[in-house]
Amino acid sequence: MKNVDTIAVLDFGGQYAHLIANRIRRLGVFTEIHSPTASAKELEGVKGIVYSGGPSSVYEKDAPAFNPEILSIPVPKLGICYGHQLIATQLGGEVTPGKVKEYGIAALEIKEQNHPLLEGIPQKSPMWMSHGDMVSKTPEGYKVIATTKDCETAAVAYDEKQIYGIQFHPEVTHSQFGSKLLSNFIKICKCSASWNMKSYLPLITERIKNQVQDKNVFLLVSGGVDSTVAFVLLNKILGPSRVQGLHIDNGMMRLDESQKVLEFLDAHGMKNLIVNDASEDFLQALKGITAPEEKRKRIGATFLQVKDREMSRLKLDPSQWMIAQGTIYPDTIESGGTKNADLIKTHHNRVKEVLDLMESGLLLEPLADLYKDEVRLLGEELGIPHNLVWRHPFPGPGLGVRLLCTDGTHALPKKEDVDGLIPYLKDHGVEGYLLPIQSVGVQG
Repeated sequence: MKNVDTIAVLDFGGQYAHLIANRIRRLGVFTEIHSPTASAKELEGVKGIVYSGGPSSVYEKDAPAFNPEILSIPVPKLGICYGHQLIATQLGGEVTPGKVKEYGIAALEIKEQNHPLLEGIPQKSPMWMSHGDMVSKTPEGYKVIATTKDCETAAVAYDEKQIYGIQFHPEVTHSQFGSKLLSNFIKICKCSASWNMKSYLPLITERIKNQVQDKNVFLLVSGGVDSTVAFVLLNKILGPSRVQGLHIDNGMMRLDESQKVLEFLDAHGMKNLIVNDASEDFLQALKGITAPEEKRKRIGATFLQVKDREMSRLKLDPSQWMIAQGTIYPDTIESGGTKNADLIKTHHNRVKEVLDLMESGLLLEPLADLYKDEVRLLGEELGIPHNLVWRHPFPGPGLGVRLLCTDGTHALPKKEDVDGLIPYLKDHGVEGYLLPIQSVGVQG
């Protein structure tokens, strides 16, 4: 992002990159996630680079690598877990399986307490480890600045090149002083901690105006936090005469979902929203479908079919209207948005029809740089009531994916499958059953 101090996070798989990026943003510095194969030109202007962790081993045949020219970019670099190991091997070090695999809390013992990366962190600190491999031989120029009982290279530094590596995960809450370490790295990068929604508003205003030019914008407003904030934002920037909202009732909403949002928008003068009850379309599209992944694809496609039908009814020229949606940053990664990102699920904002719109330059995603908590803060900055922007998230596909179905008999689980969970479940007075199909869970 122009005119903002930025730290790049290279994504080596898993969900590590998002945790790192979100944690750094909460410390007041903008972050962007990039593929490790990005060119030096693509990373031009960043003030620091973080190499994320990942589920691979560096000596595996198809292990993710990074563009070697990134190492020559003259900015501070921090390797975390897999990223730390990868940098070390590139510079002549060695990585081997550890004698002991470390999973969970480990006691970090700092050897150089005055080192800029470890400033303000107690000499013995609990940090979260999750690795089987370790840097067994450090490259020339490296020095060890912290260890654990089972890892002699828990934190290393190549001060001359401002390259740092840590084997633990500072981005997770289990690492008690992880945020302090990331804050220290921000200082090393000489970043101004000025990223917030108040400063972001003029930047996104300029970007939207440049992207839209003289076109109008058609937005699907589900009633959730993201699309509501996007609709209010576009009305503020472009004015109601250039924005048309469409709320599609898919028959799978929360109780009074539509009414609450419509009442707020109407009370604030945003009368440029029409409502279409398309529940029958969605129920027909989902008839006989049990797999959640297929449901998401069909729901996403049906939203766009109803949108096309409504635009045709209103006699709107598609070439003069951009389609906007409330996609946020994690949505793109959940759908495999970078080379090494795991496909968790296809987001309903990333079905083929949407990708075609993106390819043609007719897709507008005003919130695509933001995490959910940032969207909420932007909503408050725009004057949306606290109870609307801070309510519990609810997906656009609604109960279509929240209610799990199966085309076979839901057999009772085998006793051995749930034995390990029983003590925990009984403490809360509940019983456990295995789901009949593979689905997506949520971890806080």
